[in-house]
Amino acid sequence: MKIVYINKYDLYGGAAIAAWRLHESLRNIFNTDNSFIVREKKSHHENVYKTINGQYKSFIERKTNKLLDIFGLQYQYFPFSSKAIIDNINRLQPDIISLHNTHGGYFKTSLLSKLSQVAPIVWTLHDMWSFTGNAAHTFGDDSWKRMEKCNNKSIYPAIGINTGKWLLRQKKKIYQKSNLSIVTPSRWLYELASQSPVFHGKKIFHILNGIDLDLYSPINKKTAREVLGLPVKHPALCFSAASLNDGSWKGGGELIKLISVLNNKTKLPISIILLGEGDVKKIDNFSNLRFYRMGYVSNDRFMALCLSAADLFIYPTKADNLPNVLVESIACGTPCVTFDIGGCKEIIIDGENGFVIPPFDIELFVKRIMQVLADKYLQKVLTTNSRKIAENKFSIKTMADKYYQLFCGILNK
Repeated sequence: MKIVYINKYDLYGGAAIAAWRLHESLRNIFNTDNSFIVREKKSHHENVYKTINGQYKSFIERKTNKLLDIFGLQYQYFPFSSKAIIDNINRLQPDIISLHNTHGGYFKTSLLSKLSQVAPIVWTLHDMWSFTGNAAHTFGDDSWKRMEKCNNKSIYPAIGINTGKWLLRQKKKIYQKSNLSIVTPSRWLYELASQSPVFHGKKIFHILNGIDLDLYSPINKKTAREVLGLPVKHPALCFSAASLNDGSWKGGGELIKLISVLNNKTKLPISIILLGEGDVKKIDNFSNLRFYRMGYVSNDRFMALCLSAADLFIYPTKADNLPNVLVESIACGTPCVTFDIGGCKEIIIDGENGFVIPPFDIELFVKRIMQVLADKYLQKVLTTNSRKIAENKFSIKTMADKYYQLFCGILNK
């Protein structure tokens, strides 16, 4: 089976990581022939093809996209990427197109109907963009259910003139003309997508993202801390996001609120491992907390080392689907505290492998952190349950089996 994956990146961000893991598992287990088409290539793999080569073309396309966004014409025209995507698909002649994030300034929405004439498209959703006017997350606004103009034009990917109603109608028209099936990693996103008028008549499947449970497995905590240069005897927390900026949806801003309260409630030093690009502002103002910046981590084994070094993973996210990092953390035996956002509670079961907090109750979040750090028996129970839940629900082989069965079923049909 020949599969072409399409995403903005190959190895950066949650969607890219999920797509790459799917590619590797299908190749290793079922011997599929895989290629990638991406806007920005981060790897050196020969089977990854960029939609644009050269700074001049990239500059023109970025400026064109920005101008069209101002007028609400989101993803209507890409002078170079569209041709590159079509040419690569025609050259590679896949049996299945595994589509992932199309937003990000490289994929013209109307390409869906053209590409699906070459091969069936299986679109794995990593956020809400496919069935909203323009936003990757609507933060509770459900006007998309009624195909109405909503008040989220400034949410990424933002538009100027609010053409959300027109964009929804266009999406529905394009989807109806396309050989298209939908996959959602979380039950939360499945329920939302199932209510969307733009997917009327389309089959929607729910397949959990999986990870390599041998690669992500518990490492001795003392050893992990020594390798990372952390104090062995101090309690440790871990926080991760692709971007650590305060405005990030993944909780950079909420992290500041959390650690401010935490700093006032503890007298013992606590180590906090920060994973991600950029920095969290103001963190040097806290006397009882010690921060260890590891930068953006792309190496799986180093990620497992960081997660294993922590007593608890904290994830105060504002918007999410099925966060890879929560799955990675519990696979390493590290329990988590997170907000009840998106599919987080499908990974973290309150009181079993961590705690799920009502958004955005900072006081309760900190209370649960303190509770876990103070109770060694509770830590042990949560740690044991974390690994068991990862093994029972998030095996990469299970994910590969379900996707392969889906692909075969579509091709046989």
